[in-house]
Amino acid sequence: MPVRFHPFNPIDALEKIILKQDGSPLQGEIDIYRKLHNDLASSQEEWDVWHDLKLPEHSDCFNYYKKTSAQIDFLILWKEGVMALEVKGGFISTRDNKFYYGKHFEDEMRQNPFKQVEGYKHTLKDNILNNIKGCFFCEAVAFPHVNYPFESKLIDKNLLWTDYTAANHSNSMEIFIKNVFASTKLKHKKHFRTYSDLSIKQIEAVKKILIPIIGDRNKFTNIDTLNWLGIQNIEILEGLYKNSRIMIEGPPGSGKTTIAKAFIDRQFGKCGIYLCWNNFLSHFTKHLLKTRSNGVDIEVTTFFRFMLKHNPDLKYEEVIRLNESQFYELFKQTISKLERTNSLKQYDFVVIDEGQDILDRGLDLFINKFCGYNGNGLSNGSALVLCDIDQSYSASGRNVMELADLLTEYFSHFKLNDVKRSAQNPDIRKLSCELLDSPKALAADSFSVTYPNIPVIVHSSLESVKRHLVQEVLSSIRSATSSLRGEDCIVLIESSLLKGTFKGQPDMNYELTIKDIEELNENNIADTANKLRYTSILKYKGLEKKNVYLIITEPSELNKYEIFVGITRAIYNVEINIVKP
Repeated sequence: MPVRFHPFNPIDALEKIILKQDGSPLQGEIDIYRKLHNDLASSQEEWDVWHDLKLPEHSDCFNYYKKTSAQIDFLILWKEGVMALEVKGGFISTRDNKFYYGKHFEDEMRQNPFKQVEGYKHTLKDNILNNIKGCFFCEAVAFPHVNYPFESKLIDKNLLWTDYTAANHSNSMEIFIKNVFASTKLKHKKHFRTYSDLSIKQIEAVKKILIPIIGDRNKFTNIDTLNWLGIQNIEILEGLYKNSRIMIEGPPGSGKTTIAKAFIDRQFGKCGIYLCWNNFLSHFTKHLLKTRSNGVDIEVTTFFRFMLKHNPDLKYEEVIRLNESQFYELFKQTISKLERTNSLKQYDFVVIDEGQDILDRGLDLFINKFCGYNGNGLSNGSALVLCDIDQSYSASGRNVMELADLLTEYFSHFKLNDVKRSAQNPDIRKLSCELLDSPKALAADSFSVTYPNIPVIVHSSLESVKRHLVQEVLSSIRSATSSLRGEDCIVLIESSLLKGTFKGQPDMNYELTIKDIEELNENNIADTANKLRYTSILKYKGLEKKNVYLIITEPSELNKYEIFVGITRAIYNVEINIVKP
């Protein structure tokens, strides 16, 4: 049979099956269901159609209406890819950039159907079917009862089916669908993106993912995608290993580092490189990997130090001052130099940690040239990229989200939503999410009620912070009867408090010159001595401790990302000390 419906409903009984909440027939969806059934039944192609498909989450990037889940009226799968179709029955009108039910603007729609279905498309592309390599996604809208001209600046007329425009497609829903695919692909072609037809194996993979949710339409509305796909923790690699280029996106504590260690363990007898964003993460990772007898030869370094290694005439201070564009250009020049001297080293595999921070600094060039063969590592190399777009400092104007999307064209992309860290203190996770939207939440009068497990202490000076740390933290660490150990704690300080002076007074480096308190460095980062160590928030990015003591200035738009990074370093407990001189 050319078309299969999931679920299949008897065509003559749809009025008793597809209903509104009040029990009356949902005529728009009923008419499109019948139209798809009749037109695709005589097709020369193979089609699969899902009706009323409920998904357990919604894309964060294209979520105009802040939805937590998605419900797609029709999802259509055929050899060219996947299409999401949104249906609005009855008469429709538009005015002042808004849609209305009725011909005369009687009832405003809560959602723009084109934005609505665009969000569903990206949910499928980014969250649900993101492992289907090379799959093409598009969207369309149907107003089956609009039998009059319908013009609006809000819409792409190539994506709209109405009773009036049906004649433009020979009254065939099949022709309309194919036209949607063709017009959308034409847009992509302008950006040098082309797509091949899906293989039988890929089509079966899509169906395998989507069909299980049909048995119980409400079963998966409140669970995370990992459980829904039947993948937990490290088992994620089993499903992705057919593609040797893997991108794992997830918030702090979601298990990305665990996946990296398992990925490396599988590279027995191979030579690889592990690129970190910052120096502390590099040294800690190096120590961590030394303890694993996995027969893997792996170089651990930072992107900056890698650059200096191949440009010995440059100084570290010069390199770190380069902006993204300058760094990218320098990296291109470095590759050209290595190629001219025939000294460009090829690694069997690469791992990129905190990838969001080097997406626009030449990450694509690095993968393409230093793994794989013939300088085409993006297409044939072996790479694992770990990233968290929320930590990309997008407020600085860097367009890393678009670059991440481009990179996923070459990678199996999986997004982790289940945060393992801070499970004992859910307030940490909740606060970190709220902080990016509203940094002043830390200063709210109701904070202690909303976050009872996160103490916030306001100080009038840095000296006051020092006294607090000595009396409340260091004394416990020193006490033989206390369970608090220095190796389980870290003091993280906002960078503005470590610049020599603050408000004309000595900075926190000066204040913390105390016995049993020392600055974190490359030599003691893996040390288990019972001392309280401190460093800047940004230097500690990518690392974690059971107990984090945060020292910051008043929360604002300027320091909210730094505070976010600090809070999310905590596994169990975080204490926030705010300096308000």
